[in-house]
Amino acid sequence: MRGFGACFRAELSDLLRHPLAWLAAAATAITAIAVGLSPTTNDHNGWLVYEAALSASALAAGFFLLGIAAGSIASDRTRGTIRWIMPRPIARSGYVLGKSAAILLLAVGLLVVAAGSSYLVAAPRGFDDVTAMSSDDDEAGGGFDFVEEETIPPEFQADAMRGYAFGVTLRALPALWVLAAIGLFVSAIMRSAAGAVIAAIGCALPLQFLPELFGLSTDSARILPQRAATDAFAQLAEYGQRHAGEPWHEYTMGAGMGALALCIGLPLLAALIFQRLDLTD
Repeated sequence: MRGFGACFRAELSDLLRHPLAWLAAAATAITAIAVGLSPTTNDHNGWLVYEAALSASALAAGFFLLGIAAGSIASDRTRGTIRWIMPRPIARSGYVLGKSAAILLLAVGLLVVAAGSSYLVAAPRGFDDVTAMSSDDDEAGGGFDFVEEETIPPEFQADAMRGYAFGVTLRALPALWVLAAIGLFVSAIMRSAAGAVIAAIGCALPLQFLPELFGLSTDSARILPQRAATDAFAQLAEYGQRHAGEPWHEYTMGAGMGALALCIGLPLLAALIFQRLDLTD
């Protein structure tokens, strides 16, 4: 894999200077702040505000990341710069995987921005124990009968809630990586950067809406990284709103292995295909 390190460093340097990467970070932070300060969340506790801000900002970050990844390789072909990159002592696989590694690192950075902005906007609301007044909604699994601090079950106490919130934050990363991997795969096989972005969005949207489109059950849908993260966000909101009575859904092995297979397998497949493309056009 000759050239992996050089391509990784070059792509990382380009991303640090890329206006779209900085726009993605700014849009991610602004989305978190706007949602956290919106009238629909301003009277809730910190857990709900954090969930609302994080889920919205992570989604915004994901689609910016998808566009950046989709244009990363295809834009070199569109501009013609691929013609002088390839004659250098750089393997095509190293070129693709070097770019992939840099973009996956960008995904980590965008998640840090999303989580940090969400925390800052939610912190003034407080991250205390989840308390609740009595509810008659026991049939829906949402009834609570504890009102005093000393009667709050351990899973609703602040320390446990912090652990849940941290887990929810980490579950967003595989979803971001999968979106980046889809963009990279499409970018490697298309000649036009604009066409690659459109095709990548068309491929990625079913990850969010596949259960509704194809009738998958809720449990089956959790094998999708994006849906697994979305369900985790929603569940944290239920706890924050004091309406959750069911056990926490685990991030299943299926979702974890699916995310790993996609975020590693798609760039590797893109590298294999890219090696066989005719780049003389």
